[in-house]
Amino acid sequence: MCYPKVLVATPVYLVLLHYPMTNRLGELVTTAVTNMDIHDISRSARTYGIRKYFIVNPLEIQHELVGRLLGHWQTEHSRMHHPDRVSALSVARLARDFDEVKKAIRDEHGEEPEVVLTDARPLPNSISYADYRQELMDPKRTRPCVLVFGTGWGVAEIFHPEVHRILAPVYGPKDEEGEGYNHLSVRSAVAIILDRLFGH
Repeated sequence: MCYPKVLVATPVYLVLLHYPMTNRLGELVTTAVTNMDIHDISRSARTYGIRKYFIVNPLEIQHELVGRLLGHWQTEHSRMHHPDRVSALSVARLARDFDEVKKAIRDEHGEEPEVVLTDARPLPNSISYADYRQELMDPKRTRPCVLVFGTGWGVAEIFHPEVHRILAPVYGPKDEEGEGYNHLSVRSAVAIILDRLFGH
């Protein structure tokens, strides 16, 4: 595949986790894959030169559904009539767990990726987009990066031992009370964060 020119040489991957997630009660759950997340995040990933977009879900029924959808965009009819959408969906991959993602990246690059978590909540020791962008632009850097996005009510703490870095939340302009709105859809958050890290 030909990747678009980006500001960084670091190989970057993207993950949308559906497990381990929390629900509004703080319980550990698996969330469902949505059609819009597949399409819209694939388009953002393709735009900003992401190597692969992994959709992580352990449920077999979800793999059957998503597999059929991705298969549709590999047909000759789709390639003929919707080439842009086919190009976008070509970066999407299904995985049953995060270990499968790490193995795929390790097999490609010969080393473990740096795991970078995104979260709408302010978490300790988070790094700004400007600072992390500078790190990714370092020409001496060879280690691949995987940006992890969550669904539901956030990534469960049992995933945190996998994490090396945490990106600061995305906030809108502050209102009269000094608060910034940050309850974005994951599709919007992905597009904003990718533009902050890789946009021209």
